[in-house]
Amino acid sequence: MPFQPLSGIRVLDLSRLLPGPYCTMLLADMGAEVIKIETPRVGDYARFLPPEVGLSGLFAAVNRNKKSVALNYRNPRGKEIFLRLAREADVVLEGFRPGVVDRMGIGYEAVRGVNPRIIYCSLSGYGQSGPYRDRAGHDPNYLSVGGLLGLNGAAGGPPILPGVQIADLAGGMLAAIAILGALAGRERTGEGQYLDVSLIDAVVSWTAPTAGGQFFSTGKAPERGRMALTGEFPCYNIYETADGQFIALAALEPDFWAAFCRVADRADLVPRQFDHSAIIEVAAVFRQRTRAEWLKRLEGADGCAEAVYSFEEMLSHPQVRHRGLVVEKDGRAERIASPLVFTHRESDSPAPALGGNTIEILKQAGMSEEEIKELEAKGIVKSA
Repeated sequence: MPFQPLSGIRVLDLSRLLPGPYCTMLLADMGAEVIKIETPRVGDYARFLPPEVGLSGLFAAVNRNKKSVALNYRNPRGKEIFLRLAREADVVLEGFRPGVVDRMGIGYEAVRGVNPRIIYCSLSGYGQSGPYRDRAGHDPNYLSVGGLLGLNGAAGGPPILPGVQIADLAGGMLAAIAILGALAGRERTGEGQYLDVSLIDAVVSWTAPTAGGQFFSTGKAPERGRMALTGEFPCYNIYETADGQFIALAALEPDFWAAFCRVADRADLVPRQFDHSAIIEVAAVFRQRTRAEWLKRLEGADGCAEAVYSFEEMLSHPQVRHRGLVVEKDGRAERIASPLVFTHRESDSPAPALGGNTIEILKQAGMSEEEIKELEAKGIVKSA
């Protein structure tokens, strides 16, 4: 039987799209019962993102191992039902703008009134306080204000959007960590907590190790493409091969750099590990061979060099496959599996249908089938 550390923990998830659902998916992967509380008519917007915007499949990707209750919590009766469910919950996560849940009567104070042990997490773009608290935004906005986007890209070039939504995912992960900490604290004190987690906080905290470390220790402002780990040194850079592919070199330790130089037949480069001007020479070295030729030469050399794989190549990589990170169906890669492994990996359940667990959860809350049917007729709840 797989070990599930959050077994018995119930989470009510009011969030949509990416940051909140990513957070609660991590909790669900650890065994928490995550119940998505979705509006009956629309539900999570991610369910209906059209393929032409390039975000199809987002809902399925971040809502595995969850249940869905379709409930109009803006309706007075729906609000009562939500608070009824909250009495038996351990965690509530919401991702609205500051103040919205309070106006709807399902904010922290309302929930704490029926369940003093609740862990209530508000996950927002800019946080519950400050001059930007009510400002609308998405991932590039938070990366911009948080100083990270300005650091992303090549020296002398424009800022470049990263390949994944860093603020959304970092914020969701930060919320999951805060919730886990609050649950652990509740075990000792018996008290619930209100958590104000923002995406901007996550972004700024992620700048600390490199950009912040450089600035606060030397006073030198970090520059795009010219920091120690973003293109300043020849030993830590990305290089094009003869066939137009790329190799990521990360030989930061002297022994690894020396190993690479031996493989490259360029012992003369060993003392120039941190000489920025040597980048041109290293680039010329890499252009002498194809990616496959370099990988063969580098095999077993401890030179900290790997091919820059495409997403499709990653899906079939032997290490990725060995770790069980790709779920297949009918011989075809279907989705990414949970990275959280304790004793054994348990099979994931797919993302739920809108209202797929409404009847089950409301019956557990003591409501009769007739009462549920009446609520569904009035549009207050919906079952799949």
